[in-house]
Amino acid sequence: MTGNSLNSMHQLDALCGSLFSPDAPGAAIGVLMRGGFRFAKGFGLANLEAKIAFTPQTQFRVCSITKQFVCLMMRQLESEGKIAQDAHPSRYVAALNNFPPDLTIRHLAQNRSGLRDYWCAAMLTGANFDSRFTLEQGADLIRALAEPMFAPGTQYSYSNGNWRILEWIIEAVTEKTLPALLAEHVFAPLDMRDTCWGSDTGLALGGDSKGYRTIDGEWEEEVTRACWSGDAALISTLDDLLKWEVAMLNSALPSSSMLAEAMPHPNGEPGSYAYGINAWQKDGRWMHWHGGALRGWRMVHLRFPQDEASIVVMLNRTENPTPIALKIAERIGLKTTWDEIARASAPLQNDIAGIYVSSALGLVAEVAIRGQELTLDLGGESTPLVWTNAHSLANASGFYRIEWQGDHLNIRARHFGWRNDFFKVPFRDDRQRLAGRHFSCPVLESTIVFDDTGTSLSLIGKNSQSTSYAVRALAEGVVAFDCLRALDELPPGRFTIQIVPELHRLVVGCFGARGFVFTAS
Repeated sequence: MTGNSLNSMHQLDALCGSLFSPDAPGAAIGVLMRGGFRFAKGFGLANLEAKIAFTPQTQFRVCSITKQFVCLMMRQLESEGKIAQDAHPSRYVAALNNFPPDLTIRHLAQNRSGLRDYWCAAMLTGANFDSRFTLEQGADLIRALAEPMFAPGTQYSYSNGNWRILEWIIEAVTEKTLPALLAEHVFAPLDMRDTCWGSDTGLALGGDSKGYRTIDGEWEEEVTRACWSGDAALISTLDDLLKWEVAMLNSALPSSSMLAEAMPHPNGEPGSYAYGINAWQKDGRWMHWHGGALRGWRMVHLRFPQDEASIVVMLNRTENPTPIALKIAERIGLKTTWDEIARASAPLQNDIAGIYVSSALGLVAEVAIRGQELTLDLGGESTPLVWTNAHSLANASGFYRIEWQGDHLNIRARHFGWRNDFFKVPFRDDRQRLAGRHFSCPVLESTIVFDDTGTSLSLIGKNSQSTSYAVRALAEGVVAFDCLRALDELPPGRFTIQIVPELHRLVVGCFGARGFVFTAS
């Protein structure tokens, strides 16, 4: 595709227009290419009830894209000698002195802290997907989660609380609020006039844009009542975000070129998460990308520095925008820098299905066969796998590579910086053992209550009581419940419960927040 041709505009318009109905929730889609090419257009509706069209000026909750902006402020303060990357957070906020002594600000900014994700953990405190969850409740929970899942720096794990802590540090150093700093150092210089701070997701957006989900083929407005801040509070528009993309491609703001510097993993492999962005390299080409998500709002951006190109896709519906961005990238001739997987025509082998446990990582891997599809679930999103030979598998991006050795899997998670053995556990239904039992976790100040059959549970915390979750048997000593709608998006997904043989305690968690000990009460 020729970067600045009228034909390019028509092709993009036709491609994007084919993906969205004019009378359904839609999208704002932007493309920048070398030579000053700029495509920005809305498709479908920003508000179904009022029939308000989605446009490049529609206000949108950009959610986790906020993290890049926070990291830019932090790196600017570092350049001014006001923040040291390798300092402990308590150097700037004394109240954080109970966090691990080897934790650094760099670990926070690159998701290497090992701290559990507080939005996942909130669901274990009795919260429901529509619960009111304030900034104060979030801050209290983050401070309570000071003990990490793993030693800081040794692995990657996405944790929203990292950016709340960075916000506290930035505000302590500057004696200004983070929104005021961003307005002064980013929004004003880039003329981002329609970008602002929006901590309370329960408040209406300017222009009355709304987020939706589908229920039995019908659209329903998503209502959220959570409050967030440095982790995801930004509100913006496609037009304004394209100004940000231009600035990042051109390194137009102080320290902006420093956001893609990812620290290597301890095993020497390159890191792939830098300062609020994923940064992947292949054959000398880089791709920077990140998503943003709240129920009803999903977006992704792909940035290709050497190609001087960016793609931004913003949806006001709970749907993955990445496949759309990848279709656009393919159409305009941009290749991702993810690993290329060589598929093999290996037959589907049913023996591989089952539950595998890694005691070293505290993770439970569920390999399932659904029709002709094989999936891996580590307690987050279920990931489709393909065979690369008779005993090896991978997912499409190469984030996971797996060697199957009968009774165990060796899983290499390049993105997360680990490679470990998971051993197969035979099936047994242990739910009856939990019937009528109560287990409490002092860290979370919550209690798990099982019903009289052990087939359902609820969580009771100091602020709320959860809905009833169905409990399913996974393997001997392992049961699970699925949290598919939560305060945040993406939801935690599968929480596993590992039963200590004597039944005096349980170990509970999902991928982003694991290892919580609940003791019999």
